[in-house]
Amino acid sequence: MGRETILSDLSKLALLSHFSVLLSIDHLEPTMSGISYSAEAAQTLVAIYSTPDVVAQREATIRRLALKLGEQVIDVGCGPGFLCESMAADVGATGRVVGIELSEDLVRFATRRKGQPCIDYRLGDAARLDISSASFDVVVSTQVVEYVPNADAALHEMYRVLRPGGRGILVDTDWDTVIWHSRDEDRMARILKAWEDHCAHPRLTRTLAARLQASGFIVGRVEGYSIVNTVYDQSTYSHGLARLISEYLGKRNFDSQAIADWLADLSNLSQQNSYFFSINRYFFTVTKPTQG
Repeated sequence: MGRETILSDLSKLALLSHFSVLLSIDHLEPTMSGISYSAEAAQTLVAIYSTPDVVAQREATIRRLALKLGEQVIDVGCGPGFLCESMAADVGATGRVVGIELSEDLVRFATRRKGQPCIDYRLGDAARLDISSASFDVVVSTQVVEYVPNADAALHEMYRVLRPGGRGILVDTDWDTVIWHSRDEDRMARILKAWEDHCAHPRLTRTLAARLQASGFIVGRVEGYSIVNTVYDQSTYSHGLARLISEYLGKRNFDSQAIADWLADLSNLSQQNSYFFSINRYFFTVTKPTQG
């Protein structure tokens, strides 16, 4: 499905919900194994997933997967399904891509825009996959495990559903790697500290290799991936992130004036060509032993 179609779908969603910018959220409600999304939050996530920054990360994931025709792939925490659509093009009609997602709104969105019959989107829990053991050649999970309270259970489930000799890629963030220029460094630090609560494991990447090995995986390459923004507008990942943070903190009695001043500061810095944002994600390449 082309970028024009994706943007068309997003425009329809925005019109239906009367949103002209990245949308406010009422998400991050606790569940047994992660977060759930309201309809508004799901649409916000869709908008962020369509920014050039996240498109580029998705393409980097696809390159590392090196999928083959006929392979069976499971995406644990598939979100709006953009990665599944890309993977389906690589595995072809003889392959299969199953996307597991906790949010009913995202499953509906992904199913509605599904472009290939080999894709199957399912509502499911990363820590309790309703999937037969040893049934997939490839497992992928991007920006998911850090949100699952029982992260080890999710990793064990990914190991279980992978066939012996199968492979996978996990992508997660260390939220301490955020560099966000602000004229008020103390305010910036307070905002980022408060934002940590949105995530069960904000520093998961530091222990992820050991957790993967404890689950039975062989860990291969571990690579950093940076998103860098030097402008602040709706086409950038950091613009969407700022909106998510401001709405999240606003619903948790954080100083509303501090949030407003922070957002204004980001806009002013961009207008003055002084804006800078950076965040690091990490790719963990894994395989399941052929025996044991």
